[in-house]
Amino acid sequence: MSSGTKVVLYQVIVVALLPLFRVGAEDQARIWTSEDGKQLRASLVSADKSSAVLKLESGREARVALTRLSEQDRNYVLAKYERGQAFDYGTIPPETQIPREIEVTGGPRVFQTPHFEFETDQEVSKAFISEAARVYEGTYLALRELPHGIELEPPAGNTHFRGRFLGEREFDTLAAEKTVVIQGQRVVGLYLTQEKELLVPYSSLGAKLNGSRMTLRKSSDTSTLIHEIVHQVMHDWLPLMPTWFAEGIAEYLAAVPYQNGRFEFRNAERGLKFRLEEQHAMKGNTISGVRSPSYFFRGFETEKPEDVTATPGQLKGTNLASQAGTGLMVRDGWSGSVDEYRDSMLLLYFFMHLDEPENQGVAVGSYLKMIDLALGETNELQQEIAQFETRRLAYNEEVKRFNAELESFREAVSEYNERVTLYNRQLVDGVPETERIKVGAEPREPVPPAKLEVPESIERASRGGQTIDLLQLVQQKALPSLLQNRTPQQLSEEMKAAYSSIGIDIQFQ
Repeated sequence: MSSGTKVVLYQVIVVALLPLFRVGAEDQARIWTSEDGKQLRASLVSADKSSAVLKLESGREARVALTRLSEQDRNYVLAKYERGQAFDYGTIPPETQIPREIEVTGGPRVFQTPHFEFETDQEVSKAFISEAARVYEGTYLALRELPHGIELEPPAGNTHFRGRFLGEREFDTLAAEKTVVIQGQRVVGLYLTQEKELLVPYSSLGAKLNGSRMTLRKSSDTSTLIHEIVHQVMHDWLPLMPTWFAEGIAEYLAAVPYQNGRFEFRNAERGLKFRLEEQHAMKGNTISGVRSPSYFFRGFETEKPEDVTATPGQLKGTNLASQAGTGLMVRDGWSGSVDEYRDSMLLLYFFMHLDEPENQGVAVGSYLKMIDLALGETNELQQEIAQFETRRLAYNEEVKRFNAELESFREAVSEYNERVTLYNRQLVDGVPETERIKVGAEPREPVPPAKLEVPESIERASRGGQTIDLLQLVQQKALPSLLQNRTPQQLSEEMKAAYSSIGIDIQFQ
């Protein structure tokens, strides 16, 4: 490798997402064979890269090292593990319900609940404070109780998730500064990823002035607030997932029937249809112009990085960084149109409820688990690149030293050769030995530095010297858990059939 080869390490967000998942998903019973040929019937409960927990017919569970299993069984377990299918994601609860009374402290403009702090830019009624608190804490509980084991923690350095309610003019001014404007559309809520702050205008909640105070009723539309709260409490995840998934899960929860701090997951289908009719103009049972899964999965259908041997390139950390304080998180081709929000909700709902009806939510849990595993691998890659960068800089210094020594060696060789030429001439001319020039010892050639070997992991990830995109690496690891060996075209067919089974006719564009 030449001294000019360069690997640049950018600062990226490294988030601690442990513990995220509970293990113990029970698979179908099958015959297992040990390395010495013994067989037993058991089901896979959970697994990691080195062992598997099997449930025997007696009901007893046993942990077995993969090295004790046959090659076929090892491959079976590792395939399940790599697809995120060897974990327990529980079941989607019928409903989640916060306590009737939520403790709210503070005032008159800044209020705190157990997990949130929100500020109002004008006086608000007790009803507003009470209902806002229920929406905040109810959304937090609903997302936490989904069968994915997600830990929800405020941003580093904060004790609470922070938010502000603003008048329409003040909100529109901030929205114009912070977001990419979508022509013909108005932003109705923002989660600022850099400031870690949620902004919602009173108008999005249907709040009304009652005298000099803003009030919010239990019948008010809180779906915008719920949508943005999902972004807020999943702030550590936002840089790691494509926009369609981040917006899809926020739209999904906003569509689940909600009232007085209670989310009714048992009625998620009714909530979906209501949202499609009220906000997305579903005509009868038909939705036309829906983007197919191919649209959302585009860009992640190339060959896997481990199949490519390449030279090192740069590390691109920008895809793992928060997106310039925008609530729309415009990246990976996302434009923020109303139809994109609808279509991301349809795709997310499919993975939550329709893809595996007997294991609802498992597909989403598998995907989040694989993000967690991939994040660990990319963190290791970052460390390897950082270590390699240290070695590369030291190597370049050695090359500089060698080049300087080589230049000195060449000058010394030239001077030595001149002395040898003069000595030979003096010898021919019969100059007495005592009067001849002293030739001296031959110059010693400097030893070049040992070749700098690029780690195989960096060569694979750089894909022919290209920039190393950490988000791309994470998604190449995680998205197959949603595809499950299906092409996006096959996924479109299954999605269309699944929605037809619940009375919705999807017409892909």
